Amino acid sequence: MTPATVQAFASKQHSPNASLYLLLDPLADCAEDDPLHIEALRQTLGDDALTRLRRPDLDHTPQSCPVLVTLSTATIKPSEHLLSLSALRAKEDEGRSRRYVCGWLSSTAISASVSTHLIRLGQVSMAAGKQFFPVYEPLRLELFVATLKHGEIGGWWPIHHWLFPTSSGASSLLIGQPDTEPTFGPRAIAVQQEARLVSSVLSAWRHALRLSLTYAPTRWRGPTLLPPQAAAQAYKQIYQARQLGLVRQQDIVTLALHRLMLHSQLHEHIDVRKLIEKAAKNETPLTALFTTLNDQSWQRIVSDLTLAGAHP
Repeated sequence: MTPATVQAFASKQHSPNASLYLLLDPLADCAEDDPLHIEALRQTLGDDALTRLRRPDLDHTPQSCPVLVTLSTATIKPSEHLLSLSALRAKEDEGRSRRYVCGWLSSTAISASVSTHLIRLGQVSMAAGKQFFPVYEPLRLELFVATLKHGEIGGWWPIHHWLFPTSSGASSLLIGQPDTEPTFGPRAIAVQQEARLVSSVLSAWRHALRLSLTYAPTRWRGPTLLPPQAAAQAYKQIYQARQLGLVRQQDIVTLALHRLMLHSQLHEHIDVRKLIEKAAKNETPLTALFTTLNDQSWQRIVSDLTLAGAHP
């Protein structure tokens, strides 16, 4: 995510007859002297440029609700300075669990309509009653998009184009189409319910990549912070860990990290499977069990898996 990416979005994807919006989340930290602070933007752009998204789960604290900032309209060009600042802030947020800058949206609809739709995207009817998932948050949005089937169109309209930062450190562009409705299937709900744990896995993964590990054959070495589809990969790790019987969050994160850094089929090795089964019985945390294995042990396990034809 760079200022050039956002500037290109504003000049190429954004239609001249549409409004350009910036979505901010006050639940993330933002210094009062930051030009992107809500009150600073109020002074710069005026009250009419700020529209609150009325989250149903934050009725008691409306000041915590996200804000849709109108950066430009059909007659007013966006501030290149604010575009650059927002891109830089998105870059700074890469390693944080909560992002202040949630994305840039282009639409011919007024801000009130766009904000209403953003809330509607996350409203789900379940057996236990209605539930709300803030899918406008970049991580949740990335997870939601990952659940769409090939060729399936998300119900983004009346948003024409939606640029948002992803967990890999890159960005993704969503394109809205008329006559599409938001849909939240069982799989999408299940994934959203794991969003916090996905965030924990991603955080631990980023931390592990900063360490000077002596043995980590499958660690990410690409140009971005994490590999493409990192959030989906993290969810897959969580799902499979639960299938193996793990319940404790730390056990799930521990297994995920070892699989991401050593071998994707690590759990298939008999020695590792025995430790997982022991942890699943709540006898001993998996972290403690894995400390009994040194680099030589892991090298032997990975070698066994490779010889058995297991894809790393």
